[in-house]
Parts: sequence; C-alpha cells; structure tokens
Amino acid sequence: MKTQWTVSFLILLLSTLFLAGCDEDTDEESTRRDDTPRQADEPLPYSTTSDYLTVKVEGEYRPIFIRGMNLGVAKPGTLAGELAATDQDYRRWLDMMRQWGINVLRIYTLHYPRFYEALDEHNRTHPDNPIYVLHGIWLDEESSSSDDLFDMTAQFRAGMHEVVDAVHGNRSIRERRGRAFGEYEIDISQWVLGWIVGREVHPEEVLVTNEANAHIQSFDGEAFRVEEGDPVEVWWARHLDTLVTYERDFYGVQRPVSVSSWPSLDPLDHPTEGSYYSSEDVASFDATRIEPIDAPAGIFATYHAYPYYPDYIVDDPDYRQFADDEGPNSYMGYLFRLKDHYRDIPLLIGEVGVPSSWGSAHWGHENMDHGGHDELEQGEVARRLFHTIHDTNCAGGALFAWIDEWWKPTWITDHIDFGLYRRKTWHNVTAAEQNFGLIAFDLGAPDFSDFGPVSATGDIESVQASADAAFFHVRLNLRRSLTSDDRLIIGYDTYRDDLGESILPDGVQTQNRNEFALVIDPDEAADLQVTLAYDLFGRFFYTSDEGQKYRSTATDGGPWRLIRWQNNQPRGSNDGTYWFDPTYHDIGHLRIRRHDQPETSQDAVVLYPEHIDIRIPWVLLNVAHPGLHEVVHDDRDDMGRFVETTITEGFALSVTLNEELLVETDRFLWEGWTEAPETTERVKPGAAVFSEAMHELPYWMD
Repeated sequence: MKTQWTVSFLILLLSTLFLAGCDEDTDEESTRRDDTPRQADEPLPYSTTSDYLTVKVEGEYRPIFIRGMNLGVAKPGTLAGELAATDQDYRRWLDMMRQWGINVLRIYTLHYPRFYEALDEHNRTHPDNPIYVLHGIWLDEESSSSDDLFDMTAQFRAGMHEVVDAVHGNRSIRERRGRAFGEYEIDISQWVLGWIVGREVHPEEVLVTNEANAHIQSFDGEAFRVEEGDPVEVWWARHLDTLVTYERDFYGVQRPVSVSSWPSLDPLDHPTEGSYYSSEDVASFDATRIEPIDAPAGIFATYHAYPYYPDYIVDDPDYRQFADDEGPNSYMGYLFRLKDHYRDIPLLIGEVGVPSSWGSAHWGHENMDHGGHDELEQGEVARRLFHTIHDTNCAGGALFAWIDEWWKPTWITDHIDFGLYRRKTWHNVTAAEQNFGLIAFDLGAPDFSDFGPVSATGDIESVQASADAAFFHVRLNLRRSLTSDDRLIIGYDTYRDDLGESILPDGVQTQNRNEFALVIDPDEAADLQVTLAYDLFGRFFYTSDEGQKYRSTATDGGPWRLIRWQNNQPRGSNDGTYWFDPTYHDIGHLRIRRHDQPETSQDAVVLYPEHIDIRIPWVLLNVAHPGLHEVVHDDRDDMGRFVETTITEGFALSVTLNEELLVETDRFLWEGWTEAPETTERVKPGAAVFSEAMHELPYWMD
C-alpha cells in the first residue's frame, strides 16, 4: 500500500508541467550557440570535504555552511512549469534573500533567461556577498511509461547537456510548452556551487529498476565508478559521470555533484516501519556506493528530509532519545544517524521546513508538524530545524520554500480541492503543500455587503458577508459586546433549502436547514461542527461511520460532529514489536481572540465591542471550488478518488444567542471567478525569525 505522502507526490508529478527534460542536442528546438570547447579561468572553483562543500577563495578552499532557500516561482493562478516570476520578481527576491542571510539558492530546473540575468546582475553588484546556486536537472517521469529508470536515460542525458550549456550562457531554445526557453547568453557558472540532479524517486521505481536490470551491478566511468551496487546506483553513477565529463570536456570546469533523494530511500534500517503498512522502507539508494575516481570536486548526498515524515522519523525510539535546547527532537536523532552513514561525504538537507496551513497532514515530534502552525510559528520551527542541521554536522539546508504556491495538491484535501487548473485559481489555506512559503499572497480586506432583507432582533443588529479566494467571511454587527456568559451559534446552510439539519447544537429549531454550525464561547473556543451525513472524516482511509453519506440529507435532531481530519493510519512493524494508533487533527477547533489580543494568521473569530468578524476556509465548509460555486455532494455508494459536487444556491445563516433565535437570512451568492484574483505579496512574520537564524548560523566553517 502506498503511503499518503507517496500518493500525493505521484499526483504532483503526473499533474504538473514542471518538466526539465529536453530533446537530444541535435534537435533544432534546443542547440548550443557555440560548439567551440572552452577553458575556464578556474577549473575547480568548488570542492568538498567530508562534511561541507567548499569555495575557493584567494587560492584556498573554505568550507561553507549552506543557508539555503528553495525557489519555486508558481505565483497565484499559474502552474510550476509556467515559471511565471518576472524580471522584477527575481531582482526583488534576490535582494531580500541576501538581506535575510541566505547564501545559497536551490532551483530544480532550467528557468527562463531572465533569472540568470537577474542573478548575474545581483552578484556583480554584491561581489563580496554573492548568492551561490545549487542548480537542478529535473528527471521527467512523463518521458517514459515505465517505472524503470533505464527507460528514462536518453531524455535525462539530453537535459543535462541543455542545462549545463544554458548555465554557461551557451544555449538557444525555441519556444516550447511547459518548459523554459529563450536565448541563454549570460554565463553564471562562476556562482554554481554544485549540481543536484533528479527528483524524489519513489520506492516502486527503485524496485522495478533493480528487478529489470538485476545483472547491472557495477560501472567504470571516467569520473565515477560503482564497484558493487544495485542497478539504481549504477544508473545514477552513469548520469553523474555524463554530467561531470560533459562540463569538464566542453567548459573546462568541474564542481560537486549530487542526486536528489529522500528518507524513503535512505540506506538505514527502521525497526518501527512495516512493509504491510507502507512502502517507505522497502527500497534504498546509497550515494556512498558511487565512488569518485576522476572527479576532484567530489560528490555529496542530498536529502529532502522533513521532521514529520516518514513515520519512523517520529516513531523510532532511538531517534526520540535525542534532544536540543528546546526539548526532545527525534529529527536530530534521524539526521545524526543519517550523517553517521554519510560520514565521508557532505550531507545536504535539500528541503526542510513546515507549512503555515490551518490543517496538519501529519504529526511530527514535539510540534514540528506538516501544517497546523501559524505564520510566526512556522518561522520558529524553521529556526530550530536549521540549528538541528548545523548541530548534526550536515553541510547545511535549503528551506522549503520561498513563496506559497496555490496549485499544489495535498493528499488530505486533494479529494476536495481537485483539478490542476481549478486549484491554482484559489487558495486552500488548510492544505499543507500550498502554504510552505515565507511569502504569502494576500487578497485584501473583505468587502462586506448585507445579506439583503434580514429580520435581526435582540442583540444582533445586522449580518454581512463577503467571499474571496481563501475564505467565506461573516460580520455580525452587535448592539452590545459579548461576555463570557454568552454562547453564540451560527448555522451555515450551504447549498439547498430541502437538505440539512433543522435543529442547531443548542436545540433551537430553524427554518433554514444547516450543514454546519459554529459554536462560539467568547472566552474559550470556537468550534466548527458538521452534520453526521455531511461529515467527510475518514474518507481517505475508508474509516467513516455508516451515517456519513458525504452529502447533506434532511434531518431533524440529527447528531453534530466537530470537524476532524484523520492524518495517519494505524501502523507498526511487521513482527508486531511496534504498534502505533491512527492520529487525528481536530481542525474544527478554530482560533478565537479579542480585538486587542495579538493577531495570528489562523484567527477564525475576532471579537470587537461592536461586531464579530468570522472567516472560515472554504474546505472546512466542504466547498470544492468557491469561484465556480461548487460544493461537495458525493455518493457514498459510488465513491471515486474525488468527490462529486453540485452548484450551491448560496449560503444562508441562522444565528442564536443563548438559545434564542435572533437571525435567519436569505441566501447570499457571491460573485464567481475562473481566474486567480489580484493579490499582494506579503512577507510572513516568521520570515524575520528565520532571518535571525540565518545570521546566527556561521557562513564559513573555518
């Protein structure tokens, strides 16, 4: 059974246009500008020690601690392969990175020429404080219908030649779909610290490759060899050999190289992980089996290693023995053991970080989770992670990521916010993968309008609403301030008059039939509840109760439930020594604050003396696409991977205060959209904390 992370990753790979492969060098679409071999002024500008990458400075190699940043550039409304960042974006972002203490930028694939032009200008303007680049060469899964990596060889090799030429300012690429193109005339190679090739190859690909090529267990190349290894290690060695010899022979320079990998393929044993429950410990790739023979710049290991996944990083009792100044730290334990294996070569943590999503897709150890952090907490966890990387003698890390990217799927919500071209037009603030950035894209303050004719009585003066690409907003205008003795309930009737529950959690009967109820105790909590029939809990793991229909039904006095997510399955070791129960996120427990208390990015209810502002993320109201007015209306008996939807007639509200019905509104139908709205770039508060960490950590290690 594939784990939820692997499934999400496969969906990501299959659904994006994030391609960096190219046609053979002879293809007229992509050609070298000049076929004359060159000789670099410095043939070995960067190298490696057993722990660090090094930079040649005034004739000596100085080990650098990589304070890195991963740069994806899919701004709202765009896909990754569109590489939509402008020239001005790159220049602004590079200046910000330098000021924040970032010294290395990691990119995954070829960008448009404007990136290389901006980097060149930036580094020439700041020659004493350049931003180095770890440049990727993407392995395109879609180039083959097979999981055998050997079937992906031709296009990957051609992609290596193309990227190397482009980095040296020596490539012309005609317009093409889903990949960068243009005239690459700027040579930025002097700032390329190393190459990181490939992507997170999933365990099934390794198993297929090894089985299909079992007779291939060694390799003798010009730069690298494998004396004895698995076919997958031979395959990677061949491509590193191709990369190093191509750049050396044509451009007269060599630099450190690495293969992009992740814990799912690490060479360690994990006693808590069982193959009956996941595929996270069934295959491996060991970079130590690739031996440099004529590659003086060396090789380093790159791992995309997060503190919350796979499960063994959280569960392993050995890792849980480790601690830092902030307390127990199983992530430190994992990195310590991984670095011990890679004791002779540098270990770079090529991706690390936590998202500022409202929802957590996976629990980590000691509050280092796959979401559920507000934007300040996100930076605080990032600071801890980078100190952990430093303290375990790793070569450094690269934070994931620079900006929030709306197009990304997250396994725990992608059955609702499905559709690549749909998803990019709105922001699912509950989804972990969309909220990793230190830079957010704001939609502006809500533009409230009245629900229309509303008969408001008692302490409610009027009700207003607004809708944007992230939230459904409600404002209740009050005739008096709420006190700790009050209990306010807002019922949300989200799509049809004849469906929903007629009795709110306080026992008050309403004309509107509601699917959701927000229960507000001013000094305690704000809990978002859903009717049993409309509850999607457990849908991914098939652990839902019989009464859950995944659609609204007409009920009178049916049960209400707090909205919860199941964010992990029961699991254990195959021999039964270790067992771990499923885990849950009570995401319906929303944050509430009074207006004079510190603001956070996850505030759902804000109490003012004269009004109450409420914002609910669309997914928590079972909205599949707010711009198209689509809400979930699924068929439990004929369930596909994605939910079925219907078009809402608008939202109506019922408001009770202290068990007295004060307001019932007509329906409010907001203006729809099919393209992403205008946004404003905003630096999250956690960025300042992360910047502090960058300046706390060393630049040079000598």
